[in-house]
Amino acid sequence: MKTIPVKLKETAYQIYIQTGLIKKIGSFINNFQHSPKIIVISSHKILRLHGENLTSSLQRVGLNHETIAIRDGEHHKNLSTLKIVYQKLARLRTSRSSLLVALGGGVIGDIAGFVAASYLRGVPYVQIPTTLLAQIDSSIGGKTGVNLISGKNLVGAFYQPQAVFIDPNLLNTLPKKEIESGYYEALKYGIISDPKLYGLVIKQALKFSSHQNTSLYKIICKSAEIKARIVTQDERESHDRMTLNFGHTLGHAIEVATAYRKFTHGQAIGHGMILATQIAKQLGKISAAEGEKLQNDICHLAPLPRLNNLRWQSICRHMLSDKKFIDNRLKFILPRKIGKVEIVEGIPLAVIQTVVQKYLREIS
Repeated sequence: MKTIPVKLKETAYQIYIQTGLIKKIGSFINNFQHSPKIIVISSHKILRLHGENLTSSLQRVGLNHETIAIRDGEHHKNLSTLKIVYQKLARLRTSRSSLLVALGGGVIGDIAGFVAASYLRGVPYVQIPTTLLAQIDSSIGGKTGVNLISGKNLVGAFYQPQAVFIDPNLLNTLPKKEIESGYYEALKYGIISDPKLYGLVIKQALKFSSHQNTSLYKIICKSAEIKARIVTQDERESHDRMTLNFGHTLGHAIEVATAYRKFTHGQAIGHGMILATQIAKQLGKISAAEGEKLQNDICHLAPLPRLNNLRWQSICRHMLSDKKFIDNRLKFILPRKIGKVEIVEGIPLAVIQTVVQKYLREIS
């Protein structure tokens, strides 16, 4: 078993990574959960796939649980879904000593985490991520929240889990598109921090033959280590943690502009990373050769849906509603080379517009 510590000023927890871990989670939870009330927050689809293994694991150590099933999908990550979960928690007489268990992908984890942060002003919770993207990124670091029509993750809180349990076996039920979505986030870690990881992700994507293999396990472990290290250094995104937003400024705008229905999160971030690289080339932050290689690798990592019918005006409007737009200044994460990025403020809007409009013409 791989164990990665996340040590913060006010709390600390472990990330556990092991194939088949879901069948053992009950014993881990039993070690730190003193209340008999456990509530699993998941979706009907995930419960059909993995609910029985989780239930059996809990029951083997004498733990019973209630279940709240909500609709999955980014377009359901909203205030309406929060209200449903709050009402169900009230009917279940949830207390501050109860334990919430987030079983699902990034949407489930974000919703359950924010519910835990806000219900009764704080209820403990754990993450059991079931997608590659959630296992390497969203389940780690305590970012929780929901979307508004005007922007992504505009309502949320930093609230750390008690533990994160990562079982690569859970990826066996994922469609190929969801695995590919996770590859974009893994490639992001390579770009911002680790050229070796970058190369490993490229090789893994090119030989896509089976979800479960040694390379994928290494990708999960290394990505989780990088995320844990950055979060430990900067829990609340005052500086270093901003580098994790590489590709996300325009990627989030693309997601919102398409009502979260056309792209997976990873696909939108793929487009966002290409655009950030093109902006870096325009500003001379990266050499033409390095920028070209980076852009080509992202394009060939997995098929990216085209940006048909998207307009600069729509992308710009949502970009300016992003959390990273502070005091009328956008913060972009731009690549300098593979393994190194830079936080850049005050990029002229005209530069971003030129790059985005050219990209829209080329791939629409």
